[in-house]
Amino acid sequence: MKVNRLIAFLKYIIAGLLLLFLFHFESLSLGPLKISHLWKGGLLLFLLFYNIRNRKSLTYHIYKPLFVLAILQLLSLELVVNPFNAFLLFSTTLLLPLTAISVLRLSYQHIKLLLIFFSTFFILSFVPYKLGLLKSISQGFDLSAWGAKTGSSALLGPFQTEHSASIALAGSFLVVFYFWFIKAYNRLFLTLLLTLCFYFLISTYVRTGMLMVVAGAIPILFYFAKKNVITRLRLLVVGVLLSVLLVNLVFSNKTLLDRIIGKREKSSEIESYEELGSGRGGIWLDAISIYSEANIIEKTIGIGQTNQKNRMFEKRRQALIPHNGFLMVLLNNGLIGLYFLTKFFRNILKYRKRLDENRKMLLSMLFITYLIMSVFQNYDMYYMFLLFVLIVAYVHKEVLLKNKFYETSH
Repeated sequence: MKVNRLIAFLKYIIAGLLLLFLFHFESLSLGPLKISHLWKGGLLLFLLFYNIRNRKSLTYHIYKPLFVLAILQLLSLELVVNPFNAFLLFSTTLLLPLTAISVLRLSYQHIKLLLIFFSTFFILSFVPYKLGLLKSISQGFDLSAWGAKTGSSALLGPFQTEHSASIALAGSFLVVFYFWFIKAYNRLFLTLLLTLCFYFLISTYVRTGMLMVVAGAIPILFYFAKKNVITRLRLLVVGVLLSVLLVNLVFSNKTLLDRIIGKREKSSEIESYEELGSGRGGIWLDAISIYSEANIIEKTIGIGQTNQKNRMFEKRRQALIPHNGFLMVLLNNGLIGLYFLTKFFRNILKYRKRLDENRKMLLSMLFITYLIMSVFQNYDMYYMFLLFVLIVAYVHKEVLLKNKFYETSH
């Protein structure tokens, strides 16, 4: 038994090192393609063959709108303006539902192991960068605008951007947080993971990830606080200690405090709506303006990503994306695309209503964080999507096991 555990542990170590190697170099390019595009393309082909070989397995209905969204990438004006990018968007979008239905085919135990493996990897992958053993290839945003020393930058770890780093950490924190409450693994190990994750999350200086953790933790805390008086007392004590620690950490770090409240050295985000959210307010207004100026065909099927960036450049002198998944789909894929994206979210909510209180809480935890990510970034950020669909599969398998037990016991 000990030998088997050692072999399994070594397999996870090797898999983690391979993933770290892959993530570290994914921002580099080979010709017109980034390493990230190549590994996602390889994963897409693997998942296609995997699902073809397992045709008898049930395709879960929640993800059908995402298949339609993938097809819509080839039906927008992007196919005419930039065919290569249209097929690239089709492939990266198709990867999402294929990943989702693939994990649904796995056993409950495998899904549980993948949840703790990816969460642990996303957290521990930052360690060699924080220790100075590795240096991120990409560059995080400059913190000098918030009072830090010139040249200071946010923590990236192996990720391409600080936002993807923060979002991966936020999702991982909540998964580990849930496992900590249900004592699924060694609590000392999980406590260490939570401590490291919290520290790394703060070091990214990204408010989206921080908001995701706070909002996602609320369903867990409410659920377990209702269970008994002892749990409520423990949560109260731990909550007070964490609050004191957090307040001390934030107020002792002027850069972090200014970043959270949006106060720059020469301006403040609360001066106008356009400046809110690191300028997201203005970007959202421009995105709405671009859509209102589009013709009826463009409003219906979308203007495509290339046209969207060109028109944003005309307004802001920067080829930006909207930093909002719903506005992104509305511009790129029109009203049709927005309908199917919102249908995907509605499908999740409909499924949630059928669950008991425990599983409803678990799904709510990741759904809230995934929704926040979609509002402030995009809906297709793969690391958070992976954790989200693993949670959906985890809940789904638990329901099946519960029903099977009920049938056999009666």
